[in-house]
Amino acid sequence: MPCDFPRCRGRGASFQLLQVPVTAIFCDTDLKAPCIMTDPALLKEVSIAPDLNPVVSCKYLSWEIVLPEEHEATVERIRDPTKWPAKEKHFVAGLSILTTFMAAYSISAYVSGVDSIATEFESSHIVALVGMPTFQTAFAAAPMVLAPFSEFVGRKPVFLSTYILYSICTLIIAVVDNLPGLLVARFFQGVGASTFSTMVGGVIADIYQPHERGIPMSLFATASFSGGMGQLVSNFIFESKGWRWIYWHQLLINIFLMVLIALFFQECRGPVLLSKRAKILNSVGFAAYNERSPPPHITWKVKEEEERATLKQMIRISLTRPFHLLFTEPVVFWFSMWISFSWALLFMFYVSVPLTFQVTYSFTTQQTGLVLLATIVGAIIGNLCYPFQERLYREYANKLPKFSLLRQLRRSTGVPELTTDWNPEARLYTACFLSIAMSVGMFMYGAVMLPEVHWIVACISVVMVTFGSYSVYLAVFTYFADVYAIYASSAMAAQSFCRNAVAGAMPLAVTPMFTRLGFMDASFLLGACGLLMSFVPLVLVVLGPRIRARSKFAKTLRHDDLTG
Repeated sequence: MPCDFPRCRGRGASFQLLQVPVTAIFCDTDLKAPCIMTDPALLKEVSIAPDLNPVVSCKYLSWEIVLPEEHEATVERIRDPTKWPAKEKHFVAGLSILTTFMAAYSISAYVSGVDSIATEFESSHIVALVGMPTFQTAFAAAPMVLAPFSEFVGRKPVFLSTYILYSICTLIIAVVDNLPGLLVARFFQGVGASTFSTMVGGVIADIYQPHERGIPMSLFATASFSGGMGQLVSNFIFESKGWRWIYWHQLLINIFLMVLIALFFQECRGPVLLSKRAKILNSVGFAAYNERSPPPHITWKVKEEEERATLKQMIRISLTRPFHLLFTEPVVFWFSMWISFSWALLFMFYVSVPLTFQVTYSFTTQQTGLVLLATIVGAIIGNLCYPFQERLYREYANKLPKFSLLRQLRRSTGVPELTTDWNPEARLYTACFLSIAMSVGMFMYGAVMLPEVHWIVACISVVMVTFGSYSVYLAVFTYFADVYAIYASSAMAAQSFCRNAVAGAMPLAVTPMFTRLGFMDASFLLGACGLLMSFVPLVLVVLGPRIRARSKFAKTLRHDDLTG
């Protein structure tokens, strides 16, 4: 509605059209824009009644606002990402998922050359293996800054700059002549690769509606779980070309993907695109008046831009928001613990499979690499099963299923059956059961690791663990994307910090743990821990509405969705 400032109202004038700058403002009441009279010198340049003061109406721009045709044509190329054609959405999502695959590929590929690196640089195996947690430490910490920062400046600038850093560090590792230099490059390679994990979930949330996110998220999760391919391919490259070619061949792939990102990746962060749209509209410098109505000329503002902090505040928020979510949002905290454990099991296989299969079955390096295909098989099976979860979500996203047990549990705990017409806990239904496969697989992995038991049985146990871990991973990402919406990248950065910190430490602990406890006891210990963690989704399915009702972020975002 118009500003109440008295001098901002035109009086007794017929309809006039101005082509001059104006500074008096009709403002939205929540914008609180200042109202300043137009310079009288400018008024002499136009034919206008003496008592008329030209004004501008400030409005918040949103994708729902219908613009005049001449304006719509001006900003036609800047569109709502959720309304992009399916082909454009799939290309952006597909390119993002490819970068996720390359990050996972790079993590496991390092293991293939560890022994040779230790020999060349006259170091021990365990010291050379530090390159794994070094990468993972950066991979865990960097998103705390980069992912929230992308929410302010956009996805593409962060995506492209980090991919350039990632590629440069890959080159440095290929030519470095000392171990400290390799570890430093490995750290910054982890910084560059970190956005390919956390930010891609935000990209999917940017361009797909909640009911459309299931399949893209499942493909994203499959790419994240396909890291074993890096160790498989690198084992063969190492045998024929040496450890440095493990990085040369990655560099060639990285250059190709970097060109695709630079040329074809479209910005998809909604507020950033709205800001560009507003600037183009505001460059059209005309105003119109009518004595009985507010002026049709509008200075467009973007609410998110108006509320944006200063650079100093922005950096502080980028560093603290993920930790704030981690330690104040119970959902983020417990899901981070859940996914951290499941992710650590995947990294455990990168080190334990060569150890256990070489000792038990006398496998060669190439053969142990082939065993890691079981992790990819588990992810693929999980991906094939996910449409069932997607159907459950589409059916029960706005209502509870007719499971009498669930309804009784909610009533017995004092939780309403459904507090609103929104049921994001439907994202977790299959994970409540499938995640148990993770524990069963670990028990099986320890029990069958015997020479008299065929090696294929142990491979099946690896498939089961990966399958269960996949269901956990996908449940966390899709649930965060729904509940935290535009802050999804920050929530994912929080869980990524925990997930990669724990996974980074796992390779250093695997050999001592499996050697001292034995293959069976070590596997049983991990299986028991996984069984305890499987209660996390069950608790949220029952108590989800109550937990979300206490969440400041979830309540605010849901209110925005309902009010538009």
